[in-house]
Amino acid sequence: MRAAHLHTLADQSVGRSIVYWADIHNIPAELVVGIAMAESRGEPSLWRAEPKYPYLYDVKKLGPFRGCTAGELAASRPPADFPSIRGVSSRATEWWGQRASWGPMQVMGGVAREHGFRKAFPLLCTASRGVEYGMIHLAGFRERYFEKWGWAGVVAAYNYGHPLRAKGGLGDDFVNQKYVDRVKKHSLMTAEAFYKVGGG
Repeated sequence: MRAAHLHTLADQSVGRSIVYWADIHNIPAELVVGIAMAESRGEPSLWRAEPKYPYLYDVKKLGPFRGCTAGELAASRPPADFPSIRGVSSRATEWWGQRASWGPMQVMGGVAREHGFRKAFPLLCTASRGVEYGMIHLAGFRERYFEKWGWAGVVAAYNYGHPLRAKGGLGDDFVNQKYVDRVKKHSLMTAEAFYKVGGG
């Protein structure tokens, strides 16, 4: 990765973490820089509440939490059966922490829990942990979608949950094409590398 490209990040520790985890997961570091810039401008301390986020993780059963009703999602308090991690989070902290995006890659708290993160959510607002769990999530999308959709589809999935073409869109547009374009712009990857489908 070009060293100059790392200077676009607000925090150089984010760049170092990206280079480290990108190498481990065999993902272009430039692509990850693009995601970090689109999500947080590369700022590790950024977090955002996302109260409509419905995909919660049951930290006791180690699987998806049962589907919540619209009323439960709108409530300020968690359902009585929503679990927490003793010594780490109260039920309310777990409820809101899973429904927030954290750190330089804005990984959802519930997603981090799904991938094994069992510490306090603010630790995801460090370069090392935030990039680590964002990369684990991104690597899963690469495994599922890269061959058919290329990096553009992997990026669309990182933002939307899966790649989905827009009905009535312009040719190959994704439903979240503005996000995909923003990541492409910040990544400095060539269009050929970003949109190429299949191996390589």
